[in-house]
Amino acid sequence: MRQQQYILNRLPIGIVILDREQRVLSFSGAAAAIFGNERMRASLGQTIQATHPEHSRSKIDWLLEQSREEGTTGYASMLINVPDRVLQLRMVQLGDGAETNGYCLILYDITDLTSRPAATEAPAGEDAACRSLYKLPVSLAGRIALLDIGDVAFLRADGHYTEVCAGGKHYFCSLSLSQLESRLPGERFVRVHRSYIINLAHASAVSRRDEQFAISIAGDCGHEIPVSRVNAPRLRELLGV
Repeated sequence: MRQQQYILNRLPIGIVILDREQRVLSFSGAAAAIFGNERMRASLGQTIQATHPEHSRSKIDWLLEQSREEGTTGYASMLINVPDRVLQLRMVQLGDGAETNGYCLILYDITDLTSRPAATEAPAGEDAACRSLYKLPVSLAGRIALLDIGDVAFLRADGHYTEVCAGGKHYFCSLSLSQLESRLPGERFVRVHRSYIINLAHASAVSRRDEQFAISIAGDCGHEIPVSRVNAPRLRELLGV
């Protein structure tokens, strides 16, 4: 607990200021350290959407929209996965009491709170190996909750996002299933279907219907999950069935 509090107090926090048209006006040193100084300098005068890949722009649009919603907490929050980092983003609407005149994007680098360095280094010429998650960050009542990996029974793809089942409850995670697959412990978490990753510790039975395997999840997250034909051989080998 003390170690986590120490890390929390030393979290790198980046700031990016946008004008009312969502163009980048300025940024803090921590934001430059996270994304690279040259990249941040090149973003000045551009819309925040233009600085992200096309597949990520809908997430930025969602953040902006949520920050403008009346009756919310006044900010929107989500997670993003960048090479070897896990970031929490918060978007706050700025104004003078009468109208919006800009936005503040706040970046919390929660990498050290949620993951550990990769066990092995990537081969020469390849991208850096991803850090392994030991806490799973999910959205909960306007904040980011950190779930113990062992409590997670299964994960289901939900578009570009992921639904997480742990302790009988379902949570929203803004990281994609593919991003999570590369960071979860491979000896316990297995991709059994394009839409599902399961925690083998929560598996209770395997069944077969019409040439299709399914695996049952025990406990409060009780669920029967289909196993695709391409993933069935590995699962059968791991379970000895």
